[in-house]
Amino acid sequence: MLPKKWGQGQLFAFSAVDGESFFSSDFTGTLSGDKIGVIFHTKCRRTLFFTDVATSLNCVASDMILLENASMIFAERHLVTGEINGNANVFVSLDGECEIIRKGDIEIHNTSDGEYTALLKRENRFVFAYGNSSDRVAELCEKGIALDIEELKIKKSKPYKNTIDNAEYAPLYAKCISVMKSQLYSPEGNIRRIWSTPDRLPHRNMWLWDSVFHAIGHRHLDTELAENLILALFDVQQEDGFIPHMAKPEEISSVTQPPVIAWGAWLVYQKSGNKEFLKNVLKNSKDFLLWCQSNRRKTEKELYSWHTNPELNNRCDESGMDNSPRFDTNSDLYAIDFSCYMANETHFMQKIADELGDKDTADFFCQWHEKIKSEINNTLWCEEDGFYYDYDIKNNCFNKVQSVASFLPIFAGVCDKAQCEKLVSHLENPDEFGTEFPIPSISKKDESFGSDMWRGPVWINYNYMISKGLTEYGFGDSSEKIKEKTLAVINEWYNRTGTVYEFYDSENRTPPYCFNRKGEVVEPYDFRVKYQSIRDYGWSITLAFDLLNE
Repeated sequence: MLPKKWGQGQLFAFSAVDGESFFSSDFTGTLSGDKIGVIFHTKCRRTLFFTDVATSLNCVASDMILLENASMIFAERHLVTGEINGNANVFVSLDGECEIIRKGDIEIHNTSDGEYTALLKRENRFVFAYGNSSDRVAELCEKGIALDIEELKIKKSKPYKNTIDNAEYAPLYAKCISVMKSQLYSPEGNIRRIWSTPDRLPHRNMWLWDSVFHAIGHRHLDTELAENLILALFDVQQEDGFIPHMAKPEEISSVTQPPVIAWGAWLVYQKSGNKEFLKNVLKNSKDFLLWCQSNRRKTEKELYSWHTNPELNNRCDESGMDNSPRFDTNSDLYAIDFSCYMANETHFMQKIADELGDKDTADFFCQWHEKIKSEINNTLWCEEDGFYYDYDIKNNCFNKVQSVASFLPIFAGVCDKAQCEKLVSHLENPDEFGTEFPIPSISKKDESFGSDMWRGPVWINYNYMISKGLTEYGFGDSSEKIKEKTLAVINEWYNRTGTVYEFYDSENRTPPYCFNRKGEVVEPYDFRVKYQSIRDYGWSITLAFDLLNE
């Protein structure tokens, strides 16, 4: 089944699984909201659009659009080709000033910024090309016009032979495959293998935990690719073990991100059975976890603290929960989420070492895991509230912000059954986290609860992790409720808007595109002006895909 829903902001990009697709010379578009066309986000934006086309859509994928009397296909990283039949026609509009150069029947657009595009229309065929000179785009046009359109359609349709026996979710399944393709870049610079980015536009870099979440989805289609998405993180690892939260082929950031590599690698290994992959993970992840131990503890306790920046509204980018009210006090905290991620990673590192027959390393991680687990329960569990909190180190008290992070002891296997039962009571309380669409990122009782990112909306990665943990603790009904509601809401908004979003309304009343993202929504939608709930968002797609494959 081919994806067929049109939605403003959907990605249109050439994937590294089909050929070279480089970060440094990217040519990526998003679907227009006011016409059947694609906005290409060059320095001076270009829109390639159809007129007089049939309204029925036969395919709307990240690299192929098929209508009854027109088509548009990403054939190479800088080349789009297609057909126009009947009364259909195709044009290019530009946002700024442009010199039009004619070379025979090729129309070349020179925007005086080092970027050129060209449109060639010949009989019922067209080509749209991008390059750094008029000669280059003219050359690409002649190449593109000779391509076999039917052969391209067959090639681009092959991934969609993978489907599920569920009529309700089969279109969403196809959508997931489409977006997953679009996230992938070719090896470049310091990144020596295919790698992924959260959403191609507006984000373009490689993120640590995003890459792992992506691998979890991709393992159902291509285990070698899934392995590479994780191994790419080690390509930018530093000699001291540090792995940056964000990397480009030639640059890295100075902070890290939640350690989830061993856990994700184990899930990929369950599909691949590749022990050489596990060996790489064991060595490099050990170095990373030791770096975290040396650089992200405030005291001798085996509890972990995020790097924060009190001068920014985005105080804790490192945690992934950028603007969570947990960090409003600017205090040094023993962080419940960081500590649980470390507990979970040491547990899976033990499993990996055991699988490889490395008893000494397995014992090392077993002991480390037990220390972290003990410290979490001794310091971060509040018996009075039946809840885990961050702990204010200086003031020697709980930082009583009830966030979704406090359910990670379920994911990490840190709590006992009685503690888990108390956490589940908070999860199911309609005045706290038992919303129409669980799990909100902050309790409804918190004064900061609203519609801005980590201050209320639901995030798919937390739903995924917590639901997995609930199953392990025997709360299968609670787990299934979260999974089912997660897929239902994602599917509902895909059917209504053609896109899958970064986060969602916990009451499922407000459209995701209306939610704040570090500030108020700006209309019309334009991520150059203001990032909003990101459309065709990576881990929302890949984790939904994993759930669908169950």
